[in-house]
Amino acid sequence: MSASFGTTGHNLTNGNNGAWTGTGHYWTYDRTVGNDIFYGLPNHNTGYDIKFDGSNWYDAGSNVPGWFGTSATDDTQINPPGSATVLYFWSYTNANQNATVFIADITNNDPQSSGPTVTSITGDTIFVPSDTVSNTNFTLLKNGSAYANTNISLSGPAAQPPSDARGYTYELNPNTIHDTGAYKFTIDSKSIVNSHYDDSWTSSPTSGRSTNSNRILNVIGTIPTTANFIVPTVLGQTVGTRTFHSSNRQMRIVLTYPAGSTITELVIYFYVGEISNEIRGSFYAFDNNMNSYTSSYVIMGAQATISHTFSINNTNTTISVIDWVYSDQPEGDGYVPPVTTTSNGGGKPDRYPLIMTNLFNRNRSLYSIGMTHKDTWDLFE
Repeated sequence: MSASFGTTGHNLTNGNNGAWTGTGHYWTYDRTVGNDIFYGLPNHNTGYDIKFDGSNWYDAGSNVPGWFGTSATDDTQINPPGSATVLYFWSYTNANQNATVFIADITNNDPQSSGPTVTSITGDTIFVPSDTVSNTNFTLLKNGSAYANTNISLSGPAAQPPSDARGYTYELNPNTIHDTGAYKFTIDSKSIVNSHYDDSWTSSPTSGRSTNSNRILNVIGTIPTTANFIVPTVLGQTVGTRTFHSSNRQMRIVLTYPAGSTITELVIYFYVGEISNEIRGSFYAFDNNMNSYTSSYVIMGAQATISHTFSINNTNTTISVIDWVYSDQPEGDGYVPPVTTTSNGGGKPDRYPLIMTNLFNRNRSLYSIGMTHKDTWDLFE
């Protein structure tokens, strides 16, 4: 058996006993782990998930071959279905109501209601030769977790440059505030991860570390150009050039690894933003397998170094950033005021410079040369 749903949602038909009731029941792509593709029911818990490993179907809840049949009344466990032309999955809506659920036409290797045909996807465009597309045709993840596809806004169809091929532009709904992070868009088994930064907080910044909005924005909430990632040396790893984004509120670096590695590229962001009325920093990242990673939030100025450990090619790698507020700004817990040094033993004002005065004695026709000091604070009085 080689049937697969890819990564799009698929409508269900009722079992012939008609027990499945209500609307919105459908299998939808959940996640990919290795070569295994998981599907779930959005109105049920993960215990009702199913898994396809490229050959066989499984009940992902118990990770054993699931209960499948070749007819609507057959609940015999078969693995694989062999010559079956239609595969049913035995499920239920509650403890007392059973229903057989249509899954796929195995003979044609073509899941039903497979959605539009998309030739390619870019960071803001999908190319679709002829089909009509809506946001419900997408699967959307935010930092690796399900995010409602109603948060996607589409425009089209129209000719899309530079090739002028038919397609749609798409984005996160601009009328909604979306958290900063990595967003994975999937349609017709084609995926891409986009970075999004939420700057809505900058219109009215708040922080317990300062009441000055300009200072919150420009000092605590802005990454200085001297900042950088601290990346440990790893054999075969190439560290890209650090770049700044979103008015220096995001800092980005790309790590690359040799071909054949599980992860060949990891894009890492460190960003600052307002969370729970305080300026905080965090990491998020995504790799070439479209997996995303996030770290917890930390208050800027509360620690010397901000770090997160990523599992890269089965090795834990800790990436760090120096907290610039901690030791260099009055709001930092490690702030130490600068020490003023003096050259005269301390406690006395420095006296400089020497001012030369020429004094002329009219009675004796003599010049006298004298010297005096001016105190530091009234030098130009």
